[in-house]
This record gives sequence, structure tokens and C-alpha cells, in this order.
Amino acid sequence: MKKLLLLGLLLLFVGCPSTAINSANIYIQRGEYQKAKEQVLIGLKNDPNNYELYCLLAKTEIGLTHWTDASKAFHDAISIDSLNTLNWIFKDKNNLTVYWQAFYNSAVALEIEEKYGAALSNLRLCELLDPNKVDIYILRGGIYAAEGKEDLASQAYTKALARDPENPQAYFLIGKSFFDRKLYDSAIVKFDDAIKHFNKKYKEIAKIVFQNLPEIDKLLAQKIVKLWVDKNNEELDQLVKVKLGFDAGLTTHRRSIDKFYRLSQGLSRAYYLSGMSHYNLENNESALNYILKSLDLLPEDLDALFYAGELFIRATKYEEALGYFEKITELKPDDLYAWFYIAVIHSQLKDYRKAIDLLEGKVLVFNPKFIDAMKNLAFCYREIGNTKKALEYLQKIEKLQKEQ
Repeated sequence: MKKLLLLGLLLLFVGCPSTAINSANIYIQRGEYQKAKEQVLIGLKNDPNNYELYCLLAKTEIGLTHWTDASKAFHDAISIDSLNTLNWIFKDKNNLTVYWQAFYNSAVALEIEEKYGAALSNLRLCELLDPNKVDIYILRGGIYAAEGKEDLASQAYTKALARDPENPQAYFLIGKSFFDRKLYDSAIVKFDDAIKHFNKKYKEIAKIVFQNLPEIDKLLAQKIVKLWVDKNNEELDQLVKVKLGFDAGLTTHRRSIDKFYRLSQGLSRAYYLSGMSHYNLENNESALNYILKSLDLLPEDLDALFYAGELFIRATKYEEALGYFEKITELKPDDLYAWFYIAVIHSQLKDYRKAIDLLEGKVLVFNPKFIDAMKNLAFCYREIGNTKKALEYLQKIEKLQKEQ
């Protein structure tokens, strides 16, 4: 009888969940994730092949917002026992969205680190948990694009649109994949689709942000975006209270402001790249139209400012062009090409001495071997009758060309 009783106790002991698992679960229920993690790590020392301990480790890492570590723990569990690990995940129905987010956030972090294989592995698990999430296919497409796998990228974006036909980001990324391959006509079609759907979402959020005003204030919208980018929360909080009329301030309306910023940025980039597609096709009027719309949303975009200025020069509208290049030098005082184009504009306006001052006092200071600047100096000096200086610059050009 004693032997049978001892055997029964032994079986009872072996059949019970480990102390580490019990303790970890208790701490997790209390929200004490660091203590839960400590218990799991103790358990893994004694039982390193226990898939459930790795699942709990993942759960603690999620609680600590360590997304990549959580993903790694789940992958370790899968490598030990894939079937039971997946069963464990799917049985925890209340936390499926949390596990999806952990895999997705980890994929984002790994994509930034250019660890594309690991990122794609996480996205496969995201797809297993919820195949209808559009973000999966957009991120997957971005990874394939970064790897130069344009066909796979397009397939991923197409899947995104199949699930959400009005998703502006998917249209934008498909357009960008065409743009990167210099298929500008195709890019324009997708960018215009992106603009259409970005505009719809932008107007919806703008109505919320500007609901206390008679209409959307363009200058105020630009200021909101700038303050958000600069992380100037104190001034933005005052703007939300005073200008937008929300007494609760930024704390209550942070989500709306964030969405407004992201849609402003997305719409602006769609306008800009559509403009650059037209630019590359030498449709200068359309290019300028789109780029100016981009600047209405993000007026300090250096690239858009530069190409707007250049397109005005192409249209021989020199005084209009001048303001865009001057704006660049305000934002970036050492921008060589902005100063160069300002000098070129002054030479076209026949203000040769001003052009000379800029070319010698700015452009050649930044780059003493800038041949195009010297060519313009030779031209300007010739126009004011100083043939000696013009000849000096032509000789410098000849010498530099021989050295190249």
C-alpha cells in the first residue's frame, strides 16, 4: 500500500504545472511583468526545452514593450514545438491582437535594422493570426522593394489593395515602385489614386481638427504640422486651446493631431512624387502644379522647394523662382546649389554685380572647384566689361578640367 501511495504522489507531482509557470502567470495577471520574467528565466534554467515557458517569456516581454525580444521568445517556442506553441497562442483569444501587434512591431524594428529575413518571418506569423490586416502587405512590399524584388513588392501591395481598395498608402507605394524603376507614366496613375484617397481621409480628419473654425485654415494647418515635427508640445498645446478652440488642449486631441500630420505628410509626398514623375517626362507645367500642391501642405520640404524653383526658371519666371531658393537658404544656409541658382537668377535679371557677389562670396566659398559657378562668373564679368576677370575664370576652368 505504501508503494502504491508513493507512486500516486509521484504521478501527481509530475503532472502539475511547474512552479515557474504558476508564479509567472500570477505575476502576469498582476501586471508585474519584470517579476514574471524573472520566474520564467528561473524555469528555463531547469527546463530549457519547455515551449510554454518561452511563450510566457514572450508575454512578459510584450508587457515590458520589448517587441523584438517578445518575437524572439515566440520563435524559440516554435522551434521547440511549433504545433503546441501555435495552439497556445490561438487559445489565448483575448490577447491575439496583442500578439499580432508584437510580431508586427518587431517586423517594423527589424526592417529598420535591414534584417529583412527576420522581419518577413514575423509578418508570416502576423498573416497567420489575422490575414486581413493591410499593414502586413504594405510592410512586406516595402521590404521586398528594399531588397530589389519589385515583382514581389507589387504582389504584396496588390494584396493590400484587395483587402482595402481605398488605402492611399498602398497606392502610393505601388506608385513609388514604378517611380524607382523609371516607369513614370504608370507611377503617375498610382500616385493620382493615392492623392484621391489621401485627400478623402485628409478632409475627414481636417473637419475634426478645424471643427470650431468656419473653414480649414491653410497657414494654421502648416503651423500644426511644423510644431508636431519639431516636437514643440508646449506651443502646440496653446495652439490647440487658443486657435482651434479645444479647452482640453493637446493631451485630449493628440491622436487627431498625429493623424492630421501623417495624412498631411502622405498627401504631400504623393503630390511631390507625382510632380517628379511629370518632371522626368518633361511635363513641366503639370510637374510644377503638383509640386506647388505639395508645398501647400509641407512648405519647408527642401526637395519640393528646389524643384519648384527650378521649374519656375525653366518657365523663365525668375522672380517667382527666387523666393523658393531663398527659402531654402533660410532653412539650410550652407545649401550650395540654392545659392548657385540665386546667383543664376540675378544674372538672368541682369543684376550681374549681385550675381558675382553671390558666386564669389557664397558658392565658391562652399566649393572652390565648382566649374559651373566659374562659367557664370566669366559670363557676368564679361557682361560688365571686365574681360580680364572673365579670362581668369576661363583659365581656371581649363586647368580644373585638365586635372579631372
